[in-house]
Amino acid sequence: MKKSCITSPLANRRAVLAGVAAAGVIAGFPAIVRAQSKTIVTTLFGGIYEERYRKHVLTPFEQKTGAKFVIKYGSPNEWLTSAMVNKDNPEIDLPFLSLPLTMKAITIPGIFLDLTPAMIPNLKDVAPNFYDVYDRKAVGFNYIDSALMYRTDKVSPPPTSWKDLWDPRFRNQLLLPDVSGGSFHEMVVIASLMHGGTETNLEPGFQALKALKPNVFRWFKSPNEVNAIIERGEATVAMFAGTRSYAIKAAGVPVDYTVPKEGAPVGVLSYHVPINARNRDLLLEFINFALDVGPQTGFGNEMESGMVNTKVKLDPTVMAKVSPVEKLIRLDWKKIEPQMAPMAERFQREITT
Repeated sequence: MKKSCITSPLANRRAVLAGVAAAGVIAGFPAIVRAQSKTIVTTLFGGIYEERYRKHVLTPFEQKTGAKFVIKYGSPNEWLTSAMVNKDNPEIDLPFLSLPLTMKAITIPGIFLDLTPAMIPNLKDVAPNFYDVYDRKAVGFNYIDSALMYRTDKVSPPPTSWKDLWDPRFRNQLLLPDVSGGSFHEMVVIASLMHGGTETNLEPGFQALKALKPNVFRWFKSPNEVNAIIERGEATVAMFAGTRSYAIKAAGVPVDYTVPKEGAPVGVLSYHVPINARNRDLLLEFINFALDVGPQTGFGNEMESGMVNTKVKLDPTVMAKVSPVEKLIRLDWKKIEPQMAPMAERFQREITT
């Protein structure tokens, strides 16, 4: 008996779907049509940050959606390299990057999505410092400011301007970051801005830092060095993160923290969504959740951190320790980032040796 050449509707549908899938692979269809997953591979910094981030952000989202998180540890440079090398099939669904590397990330074409309020409704409540500054290719989650911690029993009056660091009364009394100490780039740029330079003209900054050397007790390579030196009173003023400064104060060391009138530089952790992410819808839903008032408030209060959502009202005791957005220095990292490598080389050659 001759076989029928009639194809069933189910077979037709399978053929069409197979053709679409093949066309998607060949033509590079947008990731939005790729198979969605309930697993999010993301990056994270460990310790207390991870503990509180899991508590207020990751675990509540898992409970709400059934999603699961897989954490990749390492460094932001490694995570961005992975995003570049694996851009067609990202191994990291949601890189969590930090300044100034963020500014390099947003300039690389074909890696990360432009983020819009249509995708992430809570973006409408994010302060411009943490969204517009990234050309809307990323969005911040939280921030930590760095300014001046000082011994209250040895420094009176406290410094009120970054220029005060050059005051002879601070001879051999300053702790400032070396290349690996954190906020080193910010120190160079601030020195330049205080002495007639700009983000692209750093010569005045380097000359000013040379003149500052008699006041520097140590260019610290790790923030962990600062605690013991300040405790012993060997130095009396340090460029330091606000959260760390208040922790030292809470431990009974006679210190306080002040933001100079020009403002404080800021460290921000930000979300970046790969264009070819396999679970784009879930990633956007998660970012929207992380930017919501509830998770932002819970994390901010426990971490004593600044948060990016302008509707967040932290506890008064926490608010007293967090610099508001209007007291932050908005550095032009797009101009600074290309100069970072030569800045480090010159700093080590001319300032710390």
